[in-house]
Amino acid sequence: MNAYQKFNQLADQVTNEVIAQLEQGKVLWQKPWSPYGLPKNHFSGRHYEGFNAFYLNYITEKNSFTMPYFLTYKQAQELGGHVRKGEEGTQVIYWKIYEEKAGEHTGEQAEEENDRHGIKFVPFIWTVFNIDQVEGIDYKLPATPEKTGQQIIEACQRVVDHYPLPRPQILHGGSQAYYAPASDRVQMPELKKFVSSQAYHATLFHELIHSTGHPSRLNRFTEEEKASRFGDENYSKEELTAEMGASFLCAFTGIKEAVFENSVAYLQGWASKFKDDKTMIIYAGARAFKAANYILDLKTQENKDALPAVAIAA
Repeated sequence: MNAYQKFNQLADQVTNEVIAQLEQGKVLWQKPWSPYGLPKNHFSGRHYEGFNAFYLNYITEKNSFTMPYFLTYKQAQELGGHVRKGEEGTQVIYWKIYEEKAGEHTGEQAEEENDRHGIKFVPFIWTVFNIDQVEGIDYKLPATPEKTGQQIIEACQRVVDHYPLPRPQILHGGSQAYYAPASDRVQMPELKKFVSSQAYHATLFHELIHSTGHPSRLNRFTEEEKASRFGDENYSKEELTAEMGASFLCAFTGIKEAVFENSVAYLQGWASKFKDDKTMIIYAGARAFKAANYILDLKTQENKDALPAVAIAA
């Protein structure tokens, strides 16, 4: 089985899990940020990125693991421990970068956002184990203080205020929330129209994730996407990116999962889209993380021994 076959197999598995969760009224990426922060590799100290950040936190929640910290089988051994017998690992995706030579074409699917630049991202699958599945290593649990309602709103406002310049204009009025790329404007109903401040900020985060696609930022909108309409494939991809990115910002600031009820109903209608394109969720996860990271300007600790999120292929 080659790299792309393994990737498609994982995409199929993830899509089936997402659909099963939606049927139960849940969203797989509902809690992408635990009280212990982003999922990270315990050996290197580097946080997982892209789709892996969403998926590993879901695995942590699903299996009631203590923390979203993971190791490869070899890393566990290097730390003096070992994976407990019978434990099942979790697959994650790493991308190796290749520069296509003139006239070269593999016929395989490359990572869509970089294909046009002559750079091909080839997926490789790694298996990791949560530290709860490993024996022989002592761990120190960091403190996890609970935020008050006021602290959550303050955290939300900090995210909005620290959006990198130039930021989109945010206007209030009317009954609809939307982002207008042509004028680079986020339009929001007045705060009093929402059931709570948290619901207001969850909606605002969705629109701010859309705004990161502007040409002056991440330049995510292709000509086809600019002309897309509700229900078509490109529209669905961008909406899924905004949903996942907003869930990340909500979890980062401490907004509770209750505000996701509308998202569940919204996404349940997309089950057929997920079935038609099994890679949609993985690619949307990568875009969503990149968008949220742009807004938050997250800095991760890295060192020379870090397991890279993207390995450079010679």
